Amino acid sequence: MRDLDTINPDLLKPSRFATISAGILFLFVLVSVPLAYGAAPEVPLFENLIVLFIGAALAISLVLAFISVIFRWGWKAKYYGVFSLSVASISFMAVVPCLGVVLYGRAPFWLRILVVFIYGFSHFFWCRQFYVLYQNVFGDEALRRVMFEEEMDAIYYMRRGDNFLLEKYFNFSQMPRDLYFVIFVALACFMVPVMDVASAFVGVPFVHIFLIVAMLPVSWMSIGLAFRAYLIFYFYPSRIRRDTGKDVYVDLASKHRSLEKRLRRKSS
Repeated sequence: MRDLDTINPDLLKPSRFATISAGILFLFVLVSVPLAYGAAPEVPLFENLIVLFIGAALAISLVLAFISVIFRWGWKAKYYGVFSLSVASISFMAVVPCLGVVLYGRAPFWLRILVVFIYGFSHFFWCRQFYVLYQNVFGDEALRRVMFEEEMDAIYYMRRGDNFLLEKYFNFSQMPRDLYFVIFVALACFMVPVMDVASAFVGVPFVHIFLIVAMLPVSWMSIGLAFRAYLIFYFYPSRIRRDTGKDVYVDLASKHRSLEKRLRRKSS
């Protein structure tokens, strides 16, 4: 076994990182609760479905953080992937206002369905890009060895190898293009002159409408990164364990294997 405590940064050890992750999620919940309440002030706070949803996410994160400290989680992929909860919580800035409109707004039914469709389809499409990319990696033995190195007693997820494949081999950006951020913020700003009319029509404060539009690319980014974490720390490690009987551990710093002079992306 590799001495991962020596190889990897101590701060990123799952038994510590899970606590940091819970703290980040707590901050986003703290910001999101007023948004959830503002969408339906007539609903008691602890009966608000949105508050219950984000509260459940926080509770799960806190429990996992507590367990990680008690049992001193090591570098197994399934432990390291817990941080994906905090990454996904960034999307609360868009998802919470969206749920406010859908669940508690007075917008026409067709508009609420449209919002759900746009949010659902766009997030699905963005996450599917990660799925297709990693399917290509996992289906190619040479690429898979760059990302997952097998040794006698374990298999190691190589973060540097993963980054190499994303940035150099596939030239894939994990972030939406800057243009998308600019476009959606601009669209939200264009609605400011009619904020009173828009708010009255939709039935929620204008800040919710603004965030639903402006923060959509941020939500893509957040959910996409969380879905990527699910793939590399849970989905593929479970397949690897099923096929080899070996656990997958996380190596954040070691150099990955070369691609044996394969300089161009394999044509699909």
